[in-house]
Amino acid sequence: MNFFKKTTYFLLFFLFATPVFSATVSFVSDQSSFDKNQEFLVSVFLNTEGESLNAFEGKLVFPSELLEEKEIRDGNSLVNFWVERPSLKQPGIIVFSGITPGGFVGTKGFLFSVVFRAKKSGEGSVRSNSLRLLRNNGTGTEAMTKAGVFSFFISGKTAPEGTGIEPIKDGEPPEYFTPIISTDPNTFDGKFFLSFATQDKGSGIDYYEVREEGSPSFLMAKSPYLLKNQRLDAKIFVRAVDKSGNARIAELPAQHWTKTKQFAFVSIVLLLAILFVFRKKIWKKNILP
Repeated sequence: MNFFKKTTYFLLFFLFATPVFSATVSFVSDQSSFDKNQEFLVSVFLNTEGESLNAFEGKLVFPSELLEEKEIRDGNSLVNFWVERPSLKQPGIIVFSGITPGGFVGTKGFLFSVVFRAKKSGEGSVRSNSLRLLRNNGTGTEAMTKAGVFSFFISGKTAPEGTGIEPIKDGEPPEYFTPIISTDPNTFDGKFFLSFATQDKGSGIDYYEVREEGSPSFLMAKSPYLLKNQRLDAKIFVRAVDKSGNARIAELPAQHWTKTKQFAFVSIVLLLAILFVFRKKIWKKNILP
């Protein structure tokens, strides 16, 4: 009897148990053995294992005594909006955080890549840490994660000069985008702020600048950006610049008119109406007997 019960429970478990999927973050490089001073590229990919994920956060950890971070590339990333663009926060730790509205499903989604320089001989690994991936299910529940490891070896030889990674050739500006003016009681004490984001499939976005009409120059900015002109009666310009220096400018028209602009507009309309009536009278006078 006990054997029958155990067998029944065993079969029910495998027939009806819900499978658990673990999204995997992995690393890809052309090789794993390098010489001193040699530069190499390590790319970070995501396999969602069939789930739709829309938020990504974590750290990339590497031995700073062996490797030097030379450049981070996020052009054509699956992440649409970087909350915290991948950057070196302290020696050996690159932090990243971003979202993809609508979610992403795929087996090899590109997150970003890092150009490293081998500093001295030794063995080590590049790995992800503190990973948090959220499901695109309306509640943002955390997905199971599995982190890959990239192991490498640096020989005692010194690489010849000029063996670095080729720079990205990018002559295209970032993609078109439309900044959005919003207000929220929990953000900037309910004042109007500007949200903006775009992508660059070549070298990746480097920075943003904002200029409000009346201001003489663009200012470095991050989204969300607290607007200085809370009357919203002037144009706003947002410039996105990629890492190759290409720029795209988005323009927002004034949301509200000042009394001066309203008066000027009404005056012009009245003047046009008077001219129209005057011209019509002259036309009748010249045409009619």
